[in-house]
Amino acid sequence: MPKSLNYKDIAELRGKIDLIDNQIVELMIGRHEVSEKIISLKKSAEYDVFDKSREKEIIRELTFKYGDKLSVDEIKAMFNVILKYSKLRHNSLNEIAEASSVRDVLCYKPFIIAGPCTVESDEQMEKTVSGLAELGIRLLRGGTFKPRTSPDTFQGLGAEGIKILRKYAEKYNMFTVTEVLDEKQLLEHYDDIDVIQIGSRNMTNFSFLNQVGKITTRDKKPVILKRGYGSTLNEFVEAGRYITQFGNENVILCLRGIRTFEQIDSNMRNTPDLGAISELKDKSDLNIIFDPSHATGVSKYVIDISKAAVTLGADGLLIEAHHNPAEALIDGKQTITPADLTDLITFIKQRF
Repeated sequence: MPKSLNYKDIAELRGKIDLIDNQIVELMIGRHEVSEKIISLKKSAEYDVFDKSREKEIIRELTFKYGDKLSVDEIKAMFNVILKYSKLRHNSLNEIAEASSVRDVLCYKPFIIAGPCTVESDEQMEKTVSGLAELGIRLLRGGTFKPRTSPDTFQGLGAEGIKILRKYAEKYNMFTVTEVLDEKQLLEHYDDIDVIQIGSRNMTNFSFLNQVGKITTRDKKPVILKRGYGSTLNEFVEAGRYITQFGNENVILCLRGIRTFEQIDSNMRNTPDLGAISELKDKSDLNIIFDPSHATGVSKYVIDISKAAVTLGADGLLIEAHHNPAEALIDGKQTITPADLTDLITFIKQRF
């Protein structure tokens, strides 16, 4: 027979919990007020609003101080939520439209990087980028140096493509995201690339990753590193460390699908490695994004896979978009139109 409950004692203890809960909320309000003052000062001085190293420092110090009373996981989980919602208070459309640095834009999570697989012409970029800008997208991807499987296929416009990408990014208040294949390309076009992309084929080019780390550490320029389609998660994380070891923590790990036995008879280009999002969050403190275009290779799956990725915790998405995918010179099959993104953006606004 279970013993009878002492409801008086329980009510008294619940009263104490209610008091503590109210104190927690009041402290949160006070924290938000101080945080907003810091953000205002940073904006007036034209500094980046969000500081990831500071966030890590907060959690590290609290873990050291209170780790004997609360588990490390409890402290990390609690403050990751506090920091997340502190940022969300500044995630209005007006705020992201006014963000003056690419690192600030990358703090509006989950963010969307969108644009064509490759820069083809002025006409193509005008029609595509104008559509993306209308949706409030600030991060413009566009391939300029294309590492193709066959040397007989279109390899991109190279330096001319960089110029076109920069032209339309500036016209529509966006930041450029493009891949470079070697150190020479990186140095020649460094000032025109706001977010450097390292493709899956170069994930194990460790000497190149070292150079990227050394070059970008002076200004902490964001770098996207894509997972090789046959690489393990540990190999992927270690590849990222080749860049971060020199001091640039603004490295973004991008999942883009892996090759499995499914490709024997699957319509998809790769197997979407969605489960890796959760595991990578445990293995790394870096931002994790998902590329649904390469992960599926089929445009009709892109939006649903994107929704799944952000629901699982992806910090952003890298999506191929073209004003007329049927005419795209590369990867038209996996490309969507800017208008197709409307449903995804609505989903993100409602959920996050």
